[in-house]
Amino acid sequence: MSDKTKIQWCDSTVNPIMGCHGCELFPKPAEVLKTIADAMNHAGADTTEKKIKAIYKQLIDDVFLHSENPNPGHTQKVTTSNIWHLRERFLDSVEKQHGKSVADEAKDAIRKSITCYAAILHLNKGANILDREGLRGNQVKPRQVKAGYAPVFEEITSFGGRAATIAGKKDLLGTYNKKTSWKHRLPRMIFVSDMGDALSRVADFPFLKADLMPAIQSEDGERHLWLWLTKCPSIMAKFAEEIGGFPPNVCAMTTLTGPDRTSLKRLADLKKVKASIKGLSIEPLWERIPPEQLDLEGIDWVILGGESGSGNLTRPFKLEWVDEMRRHCEKSGVAFFLKQLGAKPTRDGELIRLKDGHGGDWAEWDESLRVREFPQAFHDHRKDEMIKSSSPRPVEKKSKGKSIGSSITKEEEVEFRQQHKIVVKGVQAFWDLGQALSVIKSGKLWRAAGHKSWNAYCQSVAGMSRAHAHRLIGAASFMETFKTSPIGDVFPVNEAQVRPLLQLPDPEKQVSAWGTAVEQAGGDQPSAKEVKTVVFDILHPDGLPEKPRSRSEQRIQLFSRLKEATRKKRSWKQVEEMLDELEALL
Repeated sequence: MSDKTKIQWCDSTVNPIMGCHGCELFPKPAEVLKTIADAMNHAGADTTEKKIKAIYKQLIDDVFLHSENPNPGHTQKVTTSNIWHLRERFLDSVEKQHGKSVADEAKDAIRKSITCYAAILHLNKGANILDREGLRGNQVKPRQVKAGYAPVFEEITSFGGRAATIAGKKDLLGTYNKKTSWKHRLPRMIFVSDMGDALSRVADFPFLKADLMPAIQSEDGERHLWLWLTKCPSIMAKFAEEIGGFPPNVCAMTTLTGPDRTSLKRLADLKKVKASIKGLSIEPLWERIPPEQLDLEGIDWVILGGESGSGNLTRPFKLEWVDEMRRHCEKSGVAFFLKQLGAKPTRDGELIRLKDGHGGDWAEWDESLRVREFPQAFHDHRKDEMIKSSSPRPVEKKSKGKSIGSSITKEEEVEFRQQHKIVVKGVQAFWDLGQALSVIKSGKLWRAAGHKSWNAYCQSVAGMSRAHAHRLIGAASFMETFKTSPIGDVFPVNEAQVRPLLQLPDPEKQVSAWGTAVEQAGGDQPSAKEVKTVVFDILHPDGLPEKPRSRSEQRIQLFSRLKEATRKKRSWKQVEEMLDELEALL
């Protein structure tokens, strides 16, 4: 669990369950053994999976024979974790029997088989039947499990209370971070199961119902968006069915790595999940997925990324795939998010070298690649409260001792939320007022109250001039355009901010100008004066033409120049020219 994360498409992570039953990134032991056998035979050895398994079984038995009190997780059988932990001893055996070249191929096969980031962390921090000290002698001192991890990645382990803890974290709606500007002031987005798969087995349903779902649906949890990723969407569909469907703040997601049958079946299974938001994490993408094979109907979000962390065995990530996937998403009306280019991005077959080893720093990317979108449902979540984000962020004053926030009681928080709703309605009043006036004016509904004219209605009932009523109508029209625009993060809070924008005839330019004003205000609420300055610069890119001076002003200026010329003893020719100008003005 982490309050903060470097994962670009979320803010936090939580793992109510650690570990998983395996996938293409962390294969079953039989698949790893087959990969090793194929690699060794390709290098000239004559072996089989059965022979390799026998070698590993002997190594594992030998370790347990000399081990000091194995703890849970130290399993005396051939598992993917044990294949990894005993790889050095296995490779020594291979080198003695088949030579170094075969051993090198076997080593690469093991490394290429296990690419799951979460699994590798568990391999390094979970239980290990062979501690480093054991590599130097017969006596084995098993490594213990680091707190917070499953004993081994294959052993599904639940951790109660984590979800409730992360649900209670600070609300991020409306907050702005320049380094992650693509998050558009969205609520906190919590990635569920980045260190395992909480839906590896049906047996965990009771725990998830008792621990995770109450946290998601709690008053605190409903503030956030929960992005639940699984490689077992068929099990997710069963779970969603049992709970009557996921609440609207849950995005059901699954992983694809290519056009293989397993990936495409996951897509089909995800579509069966009862959830209002669904997403695909196509990362790492190992092979191009032809658009005709990727039916995005019913999908709201696609995250794409290249492979990293496998050293020289990392598979290339063709940027042509990015272009194609982005176009496919645009055509399908699906939000597209490019997470990272991986360690080996290529364009036209040429490797692109980046400073960021994961290729996740989009400052290094071409402008055309910088696309990080979120589903519209994310923007709509708590949209009625989004006006809050338009208010300038208060400056937090440092104080000694206990922080102000820590003294807030539950009753005060409830009272604040109730009063805040009234504040939000008040801020939005100019918008609603303009819409109402527009309807009354366009339909001449003022006649129903016995008024002789629109002007009479404005003055006698609404208590405003006709001009101000028209400004409010114009502001409401702008807000309707603004709601459907991609720059929907910071809302104007009064008519004065919108008024300068209406000088621009094109609605799209109005929205763009507002976005520029917000940007120049550092992502905060711009003042009406700041908006006016932006509009002025658009209308007058070269500035206003100089106002012609009157004849009297020109004469005064010439007299001043003559006086200065005589004082500095300028040439008579210059003085004559000034006198000629003066004569023309008399």
